[in-house]
Amino acid sequence: MERFNLAKIQEWQLEITTRCNASCPQCPRNINGGRVNPHMPLIDLPLDYLKNVFTKDIINNTKQIFFCGSYGDPSVHPEFLEILQWFRSQRKDLWLYIHTNGAKRQQGFWEEVAKIMDGYGQIDFGIDGLTDTNHLYRQGVLYEHAIENAKNFIKAGGRAKWNFIVFKHNEHQIEEVKKLAEEYGFVESLIRKTGRFFDQRTLEPIEKWPVKNSRGEITRYLEMPVNSFYRNSSLDRVQDIKKKYGSMIEYVKQTPITCDALLGNKVVITAEGLVTPCNFFEHNLYDARFHNGSLPGANALSHPNGRNQVRDFLMCYGLNNLNIHNNSLEGVFENTMWNDLVESFTHDRLFECAMTCGEKFTKVWDQGGSTR
Repeated sequence: MERFNLAKIQEWQLEITTRCNASCPQCPRNINGGRVNPHMPLIDLPLDYLKNVFTKDIINNTKQIFFCGSYGDPSVHPEFLEILQWFRSQRKDLWLYIHTNGAKRQQGFWEEVAKIMDGYGQIDFGIDGLTDTNHLYRQGVLYEHAIENAKNFIKAGGRAKWNFIVFKHNEHQIEEVKKLAEEYGFVESLIRKTGRFFDQRTLEPIEKWPVKNSRGEITRYLEMPVNSFYRNSSLDRVQDIKKKYGSMIEYVKQTPITCDALLGNKVVITAEGLVTPCNFFEHNLYDARFHNGSLPGANALSHPNGRNQVRDFLMCYGLNNLNIHNNSLEGVFENTMWNDLVESFTHDRLFECAMTCGEKFTKVWDQGGSTR
């Protein structure tokens, strides 16, 4: 059986900050688009710690540094340019990959990012609509600002994709987005079929998602696209899975698990310095659904005895032992947690592992789909 091995890690996903300029209603950093999740620390990962743990040997084994937040947008980090520049100084051909809403920072910033990448990197700009719709999901983000920053990055020589999450309110704009993406020089427009319209409590798809204000009041709803082509195919497979296994609970208990992180030789470092197998583990650490029942809710299997299963699993090995503030990456990977995690795929499995990397219900991996 394959095991996690530091020498084999080729991609490091860095959540360098939990801060963000947006309030997306399906993001775990806030409560359905309203107030900021009070269970999540507001924190930045300092460049100095990255310098300390990313040795020459580790850098030479790495193909990609992926700046993608479970909670924050990397561009909000006050040292973001310095972090990019430091990784570039370590290796000229190291691939620097960024996910961002694109609306933070002023003119000149994104051109500098393109210069630092120097042909070895890419930004996926999450722009989910046009002037009249982008802000309906990317709350706090102006389309005009995001698209201008993306265009400036491209003009400066940067490689960019346009990521577009489809909802009922923006599905009519897909063809226009594809045309604009080509006109502006994006290498691809990626239509995202979100799998987030799913209630973990009932393990059933839902048609709409409440959007709340800072007082916790529902102000409107996000709705799934009308066109079934733009719906996540895993959500449509729920009934077939239930027929085969008897219920979604039995599916979770029986499905073979193929860990995407293990298969792809990649791991995550969180903004607080914790090294975890994947960002789904990170989601579990602070997600408000474990505290107040916010959508997508928490299934009983994910918090047995009222406790967060993933957090308890990591705590068994000592969170400090898995943190780069206290340990080298070599030391972190000597922890028995990594072997025990792989063993858990066949017994005493974690709910999150079965739901995310099971055989049939692959809503995370069914989100992508190029339109060009």
